[in-house]
Amino acid sequence: MNEQPRTLYWIFLGFVGLVISVYVLFPVFWLFLASFKTQAELAQLPISFWPESPTLEAYKALFSPTHQKGQLLDWPQLIGNSFFIAISSTMIVLIFGTLAGYAFARLNFPGRDLILGGLLISRMFQGAALLLPTYRLMSMMGLQDSLIGLVLLYSAFGLPFATWIIASSLREIPRELEESAMIDGASRLQSMVLVVLPLATPALITAAMWHFVGAWSEFAFASILLESNENKTVTIGLASFVELFTLEFQYVGAAATIVALPIMLVFFFGQRYFTRGLLAGAVKG
Repeated sequence: MNEQPRTLYWIFLGFVGLVISVYVLFPVFWLFLASFKTQAELAQLPISFWPESPTLEAYKALFSPTHQKGQLLDWPQLIGNSFFIAISSTMIVLIFGTLAGYAFARLNFPGRDLILGGLLISRMFQGAALLLPTYRLMSMMGLQDSLIGLVLLYSAFGLPFATWIIASSLREIPRELEESAMIDGASRLQSMVLVVLPLATPALITAAMWHFVGAWSEFAFASILLESNENKTVTIGLASFVELFTLEFQYVGAAATIVALPIMLVFFFGQRYFTRGLLAGAVKG
């Protein structure tokens, strides 16, 4: 008797989710399709949703040093800077987050749980409130307009959450496995690297994905710290592109697609690890 109301409930939730998805994703999908249109096709009436004559001219223009769009914004340089910042800071966060997470999960010291909870709470204070003090601090340290400075900044911001994710996962791994390896002659470092970390792979991938996506798409701190064109990132380039070419949506769409592509690839290949990593340690068994 209760099956029909439950079925209707899930159908209703699915319909609501579908409506919200269409509402959110439709402008994104339209901008993606616009990148394959010409300016004339975008300006014609009535508006056509699908490209009538798909073209890659907008993408070619971004990477062409002879085209006006490619001359004003060096997109290969922007992409290279973003990859350098995102990958470098992700590696730093993963290495130090793993060591810190292992310490919180395996070592007993005063205030351990309080400090671990404080790391998570610290994420509440990121954002616009930290822009001015961060700018002054980076200027005093001589790291303004520096890719290395942005790598260190993103690493500092990403380390607390990565540590919390990894520590929560490591706590679910039985200590007996590690102790058995140490009885067989392995050191603590060897047992951590060869026994514990392979079992914590979903959490490690989750921490890496979370930080990479955040570092790749971050705009606020990059916009106030990076001034020279050779140091700017893709998010700054996209914002400048919108200001420069507001009416030429095919170029804006191409640039937005390039910015979003790495994020989509990361979640496409790591989705199953991402879900498992977030849930690790959430339920006590």
